[in-house]
Amino acid sequence: MDSDVILKTENIKKHFTGTYALKGVTVELKKGEIHALVGENGAGKSTLMNIISGVFPADEGSVYLDGKLIHFRNPNDAQMSGIGFVHQELALCQDLSVSNNIFIGHLPTKKGMVDNDSLCRQSRQILEKFGESGRNIDPSETVSTLSVAQQQMVEIAKALSSDCKVLIFDEPTSSLNEDEAEGLFEMIRKLARQGIGIFYISHKMDEIFSLCNTITIMRDGCRIETVSVKDTNTEYVVSNMVGKELGNLYPEKSTVKGAEVLRVENLTREPLFSNVSFSTYQGEILGLCGLVGAGRTEIARAVCGIDKRQSGDIYLNGKKLSVNNCKDASRAGICYLTEDRKKDGLFLDMSLIENMIAPQIDAFSSHGFVTVRRAEKTTGRYKELLNVKYSSLNQNIGSLSGGNQQKLMLAKLLAMKPKVLFLDEPTRGIDVGAKAEIHQLLRKLCEEGISIVVISSEMPETVGVCDRVVVINNGKSVGEISGSRLTQGKIVSTISEFSEKEGEKV
Repeated sequence: MDSDVILKTENIKKHFTGTYALKGVTVELKKGEIHALVGENGAGKSTLMNIISGVFPADEGSVYLDGKLIHFRNPNDAQMSGIGFVHQELALCQDLSVSNNIFIGHLPTKKGMVDNDSLCRQSRQILEKFGESGRNIDPSETVSTLSVAQQQMVEIAKALSSDCKVLIFDEPTSSLNEDEAEGLFEMIRKLARQGIGIFYISHKMDEIFSLCNTITIMRDGCRIETVSVKDTNTEYVVSNMVGKELGNLYPEKSTVKGAEVLRVENLTREPLFSNVSFSTYQGEILGLCGLVGAGRTEIARAVCGIDKRQSGDIYLNGKKLSVNNCKDASRAGICYLTEDRKKDGLFLDMSLIENMIAPQIDAFSSHGFVTVRRAEKTTGRYKELLNVKYSSLNQNIGSLSGGNQQKLMLAKLLAMKPKVLFLDEPTRGIDVGAKAEIHQLLRKLCEEGISIVVISSEMPETVGVCDRVVVINNGKSVGEISGSRLTQGKIVSTISEFSEKEGEKV
């Protein structure tokens, strides 16, 4: 084995019930290399990394670390051997402090007791590597009080708290804004310069081509090819991921603005947002656009009755609604797709059917019993519509890839026959091919009469999929952009202009 190779998998195979996740995968990672793993959801990327990090064993094949054959019983064995893993799904203890999460399993001690001063100091040192965003996180704060983006930073800090030889990142920027992501990239480059080997899983091609040295392309559990970044391009990589040429990522936009569907007037919940007003119209997709933390999610949750509002009115098709909770909203036809499917969107230890019928179990029941045939028919119909890959309707949804989980979460809402859909990060953790499918589906749903509101931290997606955006900054609606004016530059300038005005007032 090459002396520069720090880790190697050889002919790794893994089989789950009804599915071959890996079919003999061999990959090498060199010291100081940033090695991207790309492929559609279900291609086997995360499964391979889970085997490397001791989450579960391979059925066949070998893993070598520093030239030595290794057999990890659990993730702790892997961590103690120098393999860190930043998972796509947050795996934090919500009721513990930030510092306890960062050093969980290896807390600093003094005379047999936890050294809280050292714990706080070391946690702060790691968090400061994220710049201002990291410095704003109090190590003593309970994790459950943090935003998704802040929790993502804690997850990364947890992996960095151990001396690593190999560090695995699975979609680490899914909840980070541009500045936070750039801070992470600089940290990864620094770690690579120190000789740490890094596996990087991402669906964002711009990240991969700016950050990584090498790309391994996977498809249907197989390694298709390993190429140098400097010797390839996005089109080649994507076509090999999906096994065909990919068309336009975004469908054509609407040219017709129909009747008003939803109107929100002076929605307020201090200090999160105040006096926010906007409308949606038939035939168009509206975006709530702004930086992470601007208040977009909080506004959507208030409209959908998940969180209380202090004041403001909501109208549907011209009729004023009384929305005091999420049941009121869903009965009226207003539904919300959460940005955090693991925490709020799915029952991961329950089956596909159970998840599908959970929001409206009465509709699938007769005389107090679930009508299984009706539930199976509905689940199967939306499985075909969204091209979901699974082996059985009774399969636990937690065993599916992140992208297939995301599709089923959307299917669950569509089965409720919504009039208005608020979609918070609808393509989070989804590969390029699946994103194109979701974008096409949103346009189709819009044309069929469903009013759609999209919240996305990916500005190219906001510009590409939305017909009109309402710009949110610091809890206020600060502008509206549509048509040819809807560009990334215009969105950024609108946010900047408002920030400058607010600065002048201060």
